[in-house]
Amino acid sequence: MKRQRRTWTVLLAGLLPGLAFGAIGRVDVLEGTASRLPEGGVAQPLAVGTDVEVKDTLEVGPKSNLKLTLNDGSVLMLGAGSRLFISEADFEGQERKGFVAKLGLGKVWASVKKALAGSQAKFDVETDRAVAGVRGTRFRVDAAAPTVMGALSPRTLVQVSEGNVQVTARLPVKPGEAKKKKSGERTQVPGPHEVTVEQWTEKLLQLQANDQVVVDAELGRTKVGTLDDKVAGDSFGQFVNRNQGPKTP
Repeated sequence: MKRQRRTWTVLLAGLLPGLAFGAIGRVDVLEGTASRLPEGGVAQPLAVGTDVEVKDTLEVGPKSNLKLTLNDGSVLMLGAGSRLFISEADFEGQERKGFVAKLGLGKVWASVKKALAGSQAKFDVETDRAVAGVRGTRFRVDAAAPTVMGALSPRTLVQVSEGNVQVTARLPVKPGEAKKKKSGERTQVPGPHEVTVEQWTEKLLQLQANDQVVVDAELGRTKVGTLDDKVAGDSFGQFVNRNQGPKTP
């Protein structure tokens, strides 16, 4: 029985030579250099045709760009100096159940395939300052590099080129900005607790095509406006234009 099972494994490997059973996507285009760091493993260089897996951390080298196609047909592109951690990726065949990735710094563009009717399959890109969540659209997220090593990214930009994106902005509530107590109002004194530098509040925003938002934690604000063509047309934007293909299916 064991011999028969091994035989089937060898046959499947021969029939599907390029398929990794844990793969959630594959590199389609690579300009320059990039690597994947599996959870608990060592960094491995990426090449066209390389599979990526959940819990991978992807890093793109300087003057480099990377395009991935996920199992459901959604597309991710990463710009130079970007670092992306794929924290969740659940696919059944070509159907997406859920996808979450954390952009530590750099630039990511996504073309998200629409889920089946009635499906609540999420597709979220997170940064230190915001979460951009969609169901089927095209958008870009830029996360500024921290000014101090080990600090959080100070600024996030979300640009929407197609469809709708829900952005949850994470903003600091600095000392002295908390709601003032009304005269005579009773308050409960908290017990011992861990003291943090900042408290956080969340602000929900809905963006449509050609909208963008800047989440600036240093100023503690969100600024919504029309899409900045200069940013959208930078070197990374030009790579996206060359490789994005037809509109979101």
